[in-house]
This record gives sequence, C-alpha cells and structure tokens, in this order.
Amino acid sequence: MRDAMEKRFTRVTRGSIVGGVHLGILFPFLAPGSLHWRARNMILGLVLGAAFCFPLGWLHLKLIEKANEGNQSANENLDKRDIKSGVSATIERLESNLHK
Repeated sequence: MRDAMEKRFTRVTRGSIVGGVHLGILFPFLAPGSLHWRARNMILGLVLGAAFCFPLGWLHLKLIEKANEGNQSANENLDKRDIKSGVSATIERLESNLHK
C-alpha cells in the first residue's frame, strides 16, 4: 500500500512539474501584444515576484533559525549517525525493495 502511494505521489509530482514547464514555455507565445510588450511584462513580473518573495524567504529563514536556537543543545547529545530524515529512510526502503 505504501509503495503504491509513493508511486502515485511520484507520478502526480512529475506531471505537475512537466505541466508547469510546458505552461512556462508556451505562455509567452500566448500572451497578447508585441514581442516588446511581452518581454516588458515578463521582466516586470520577474522583478515584482523577486521583490515580494525574497523578503518573505529571508524572514522565513530567520524565523526558523530563531526557532532552532533552543533545540541545538538538545540535539548535541544525539549521535548523528542514528538520525535519518524521512527522505533517506524512504530511499533505503526503496533500495531494499529493489534488491529483493
């Protein structure tokens, strides 16, 4: 059951990425106006998106650092070889399934 869910998640994720890439490639050709206006709108969108999202990302990074300050002393006592993230545990489980 878990393998089926992981395969479905991978398929849906891949479809979303491919669809986004296709839309990103085709959208400038579908936008109305001359090439000059399309390029201007694309650059304007890039600048406004960066001006809005960069400060949010920086704020998020600083909040995570502040939240993890108290957890560093607790994490120093743990052996780092025993800690596995969900991604590495999933990769090891998939590799063990392939070798069976």
